[in-house]
Amino acid sequence: MISILLATYNGERYIKESIDSIINQTFTEWELLIGFNGTTDNSKDIVNGYNDDRIRVFDYGDDTGKPQTLNKLLSEAKYEWCAIQDDDDVWEVNKFEEQIKYTNQFDIIGTFITYIDENGLKTGSPNLSNDHEMIIRRSLNGDNQIANSSAIFKRIDALEIGGWDTKLSGIEDFDFWLKLIRNNKKTINIPKSLVNHRLHNNSNFNTQTYDLNKIL
Repeated sequence: MISILLATYNGERYIKESIDSIINQTFTEWELLIGFNGTTDNSKDIVNGYNDDRIRVFDYGDDTGKPQTLNKLLSEAKYEWCAIQDDDDVWEVNKFEEQIKYTNQFDIIGTFITYIDENGLKTGSPNLSNDHEMIIRRSLNGDNQIANSSAIFKRIDALEIGGWDTKLSGIEDFDFWLKLIRNNKKTINIPKSLVNHRLHNNSNFNTQTYDLNKIL
């Protein structure tokens, strides 16, 4: 069983498509934890329109920040395995079905991904490795090899490293994976594109710059 953590801030444009891609998973043993942080748009009404007892909603008021929200959701998670979903990304229906095949062999199970634009059109894909040793080598050289909304990981492992660093909003994901790698967690990227990762003008991917050397 998998706990899905979805932190959202004003995600009304794409959040329904994101949630629908979870509900349509062929693997159905999951819970979805949605955390609102400073949201002022219509996304709460959209989420409240779902009638599925696997969905739990948390409103953290004006306490903004994705890493803060993920940490709170992690503390609410019930299951051994966790996943992260962004409010503008879309999963293929067989994502979990493919990943659970590897849960006896790996601690972090990612997938290849495809980039999509604001209208859902495919625009390319990042160069990700599927081999454990290559994922480690490239990540420790500053090339993040684990796509955030593709991976599943063990809840206990995330708690052991203290979750996400709240001082690194926007690149807390890379820091999170690096800490798990440093703790000798075995990882793989399934060589199938099972996530459509949306790039648009408001995404952190496009609007933030970071000092990777400091994080490394």
